[in-house]
Amino acid sequence: MKNKIKNIIVFLIVLFTVTLIVGTLYYKKNFAQIDFATLLYNALGGVENANTGFIADAIKENIVTILLGVLLAYIPILKYKKKYKIDIKIKDKKKGFTVFPFNKKIYLIIIFLSSLCFFIMKVGVIDFIKEQSETSYLFDKYYTDTKNKSISFPENKRNLIVVFLESMETSLISQEEGGGWEYTVIPELADLAKENINFSDTEKIGGGYQTFGTGWTIAGMVSQTTGIPLKINITSNSYSGYSSFLPGAYSLGDILKKEGYNLEVMFGSNANFAGRKDFFTVHGDYTIFDVNTAIEQEKMTEEEKVWWGFDDDNLYSWAKEEILNLSQSDQPFNFIMLTADTHFKDGYLSKNAEEIYNEQYENVFAYSSKSINEFIKWIQQQDFYKNTTIVLIGDHLGMQSDFYEEHIKNNNYNRKVYNVFINSAINDTNSKNRKFSTLDIFPTILASIGAKIDGERLGLGTNLFSDKNTLIEELGYDVFNDELSKKSNYYNKYILKGDYLEMLKETSKE
Repeated sequence: MKNKIKNIIVFLIVLFTVTLIVGTLYYKKNFAQIDFATLLYNALGGVENANTGFIADAIKENIVTILLGVLLAYIPILKYKKKYKIDIKIKDKKKGFTVFPFNKKIYLIIIFLSSLCFFIMKVGVIDFIKEQSETSYLFDKYYTDTKNKSISFPENKRNLIVVFLESMETSLISQEEGGGWEYTVIPELADLAKENINFSDTEKIGGGYQTFGTGWTIAGMVSQTTGIPLKINITSNSYSGYSSFLPGAYSLGDILKKEGYNLEVMFGSNANFAGRKDFFTVHGDYTIFDVNTAIEQEKMTEEEKVWWGFDDDNLYSWAKEEILNLSQSDQPFNFIMLTADTHFKDGYLSKNAEEIYNEQYENVFAYSSKSINEFIKWIQQQDFYKNTTIVLIGDHLGMQSDFYEEHIKNNNYNRKVYNVFINSAINDTNSKNRKFSTLDIFPTILASIGAKIDGERLGLGTNLFSDKNTLIEELGYDVFNDELSKKSNYYNKYILKGDYLEMLKETSKE
């Protein structure tokens, strides 16, 4: 019995070490954009409501490699009839040492620690710990508390539709038009960028930098609606259950709710994943429409789930119904939706999509571009459109690293997050050659519906319609991003925990 238990323990250690090494290599090849903070956030938040399809794909792709690795790892500790020894003379005495097979305990300790070190070095654990040990005063010096800022709205308030486009970036547009591809995969989105307001880092189509704490879906949504990155505090359990999601933040939803807007957000997946429901409930008390809502309303059955829940074809169809309902009220509305078909790995290809390219992911993006354009055209045909601003924004850069590395040949090209403002209340006067991050989208959205912002800055974001420098323009991208990655006592105390009363007391003492 003891031998059986020992053998099981040995097998589990070998399996763990091989899986960790293979998994780390797979991660570095496919998802290098995902840093350790992202991995930690999702580990703390739980992935029970996530689409596990890409995990299954990863297992299928690597199972043979893992099994071969386990077999090879066993070779040095198998029992052999003959043992290979070397004799070493120590003080005129010969001592024999077995060099093969290896000592089982020592071998297991070595491979376990080696795999752990390999993982730590490759996924950036050391960098994360180092960043958490350094303190930044970025928030203390530059953060603008939105709650205490004067924001005035026009008497005739505009409706606002915000579409977060999963993993949408400008690199999928041709180099000639400002992107990174040899050809344009998303022609309709490129045309929308040219025909409307696109904030760009160049004279051509461009976008915003992705910074620390903004590089995954909930972080992208938080940062572009609060001007604040989503930072992990390793000494706090504030993200456990998300019962009080960033209580010190003041978001787009908080502002619009105060201004009398009807608010709704739509996801094709389970809204509980990664705390999205909690964020939009705490900040604005949005009506939530997700896959569970669709099932409850008998728009679909549990058995009809695909991908993350329901596909983008249904998302656009049901979004039209929800928007029409919102438009019937005398109150202005804000409708936010998140697409999902373009999520890694390789996306979800609709049965209605044309297969123009050899790669599925390109076809998924091409169909997404076409679908978004058709959705925009539908909105523009509605009576409420004349008093409605539409904002199309990528939630973050694509995470499937090898897909972009294969197609982007220019090593100097910087990937940027896509943005377009349609039917804005304010004219485009300052949109080109801007250095900005997705944090700047928050005050820019408010300005696009006619809101006046005292000082033109909210959170760490700057209104891009104004001539005020963004923090990247003021400090430089590297400095700004480096400071964001460090620990911030201000962030942990006042934003993560929301100690407003304590903050006001300390401010009055100064």
